[in-house]
Amino acid sequence: MATKVMQNYNKLGFLRPSRDRVQGMIAGIGGTLVVLVVLATTLLFLPTNGQINEGTKQNIGKAAFVVSVNRTQLNALVDQYLNSDPKLKDKLRLEMGKHDMMVYGTQKLLGQSVDFGIRMKPEVTKHGSITLHAESIAVGQLPLPVTFIMRALKNMANLPVWMQVDAQQKTITIDMGKTPKMQGVQFKAVKINPEKNQFVFKGGFE
Repeated sequence: MATKVMQNYNKLGFLRPSRDRVQGMIAGIGGTLVVLVVLATTLLFLPTNGQINEGTKQNIGKAAFVVSVNRTQLNALVDQYLNSDPKLKDKLRLEMGKHDMMVYGTQKLLGQSVDFGIRMKPEVTKHGSITLHAESIAVGQLPLPVTFIMRALKNMANLPVWMQVDAQQKTITIDMGKTPKMQGVQFKAVKINPEKNQFVFKGGFE
């Protein structure tokens, strides 16, 4: 004779699930929550789109030497070797200040040429290039968004090969591996500290 299974119904007349089924449902919900937490954590720590340009990796020979200059000497070198680049002249100008690197230029706005300046924080990359991070910008007397001018710079034709603009990251990378050689010597940045007026470079022949 078959054993009759007792079934429990709630007050509304719906069949109550068995204890095993309830435990299975709880385990399933718990497993789903764990998966969601792991997925959310993974997405949180995923790298953002676009990475900072590290510049060209240089192979400076063993006969390398270290050069330390002050702000005045650095700006003189920047004027001679970077600002004088035919593709950069009359478009942009770089100048190291007491706290940041300043990038000056002229941009068309509503059909008129308007001067602008970008205050940028310098950072030495692992390959010895210099990445400038935009902090603030002024266009005439207008505090326009940084991305507005960065996109304009990105679209500017015929920038030098040693200058890469990333409008999304709001950076300008000075690729030291592609900058003009100084009397046949290639340099890479070692330390850039505007506040302490310390600018150290490593030079050598590739």
